[in-house]
Amino acid sequence: MKIGLVGEAPNDTQSIKNLLLKKYTDTSYEFVFMLQRINGSSLDSQKTKRLLRIEFELQKPNIVIFIRDLDSTLPNKLKLDDRKIYFNNSNNIVDKRGIHLLHIYEIEALILADIETFNKIYKTQIKKFEDVMKVKEPKELLKKASKNYNESHNPEIFDKLNFNKVLECIYFEKFIKKMDKLF
Repeated sequence: MKIGLVGEAPNDTQSIKNLLLKKYTDTSYEFVFMLQRINGSSLDSQKTKRLLRIEFELQKPNIVIFIRDLDSTLPNKLKLDDRKIYFNNSNNIVDKRGIHLLHIYEIEALILADIETFNKIYKTQIKKFEDVMKVKEPKELLKKASKNYNESHNPEIFDKLNFNKVLECIYFEKFIKKMDKLF
């Protein structure tokens, strides 16, 4: 099973790969990075869509995971609608083999889901959140808690996260259930 990863930044795709490898450990799963040089809102451009089709035809993934940040808490109909349009357009390009992973607020919400690991790494004392999806600007929260933290550290942090604790994040749990149905 070849799984393509498309994200807003290389750190995001590597982080999600590291996290997914905790569940999908079988050697029959191969993760490939797609559109590695395209970041953030550049994913929405027509040129990027052409590049996505070319990479899809070259890489031939069975599934493509589209990783985006909502950059908002819920409810935010306008931003949700924008991301739905992005996903639908991108999914059409990959012959409807796509699945979306929409981070509420941003990818760092998953770190907050297992805040104990972050606290150990950075020797901080951030308290556990009842619902990480309600935290505005989780990246800034982590940076404020530790001057040593930088989002470029995310792949290493995600490699240490407890998968079951991260599943307590509702949007990630829903994403994993969708993934499991595909296998």
